[in-house]
Amino acid sequence: MNYLQSLLPLLSQMLLLLVLISMIIGRWINVSRIRFAVIAALLLLGLLAPVNGLSVSQWLRSVVGDLSVLTLVVFLDVLTRRLLGSSLLKFSSRNYLLRGIALTGAVFYPLALGLTAYDPYQLGYAPILLGTLLVCFSLLAWFRSMRDLAVVLLLPLLAYNLHLLESANLWEYLLDPVLLSYALVQGVFTIKFIRFKSDGSRT
Repeated sequence: MNYLQSLLPLLSQMLLLLVLISMIIGRWINVSRIRFAVIAALLLLGLLAPVNGLSVSQWLRSVVGDLSVLTLVVFLDVLTRRLLGSSLLKFSSRNYLLRGIALTGAVFYPLALGLTAYDPYQLGYAPILLGTLLVCFSLLAWFRSMRDLAVVLLLPLLAYNLHLLESANLWEYLLDPVLLSYALVQGVFTIKFIRFKSDGSRT
């Protein structure tokens, strides 16, 4: 493993820890300075404090594996919104990205796990078709004025060509179970929120 291949998994562990900590702390501490201090202290503990020979972040990595590039982007967006009150992605771009992830994952994982004889995971080893689709979707997003989404869709392809993960499969840069779970949960909450607003407008 080279230096670059060790950097991205470390960033993944940090972001996953930060998202989990911020979700918990944000419900209990409203003062921003105190919240930042507590989150920083818990992050250091999670990265450095040993638990049966491994840190909390290493335990998380052993459970969920390495996160995809798109997961890092989504988590960075979550953190900037929660901690800084801004966002990396526009609301519409974020929704399109999460819907695309949910749809892709809902089709990809059952097929990859043997639901049929066709295994789409093999496309990731020689990703000409997969890379072309990413470029096409990126161009479509660009011409629809979602330029943030256009850039995000090209990041997995760039990371793949730079070999930033140990895997030689492009799917590992695009999708992982953590990201799919997050996208599906967000989709459910979005549907409930829309229904709530619709019911409220009728009364």
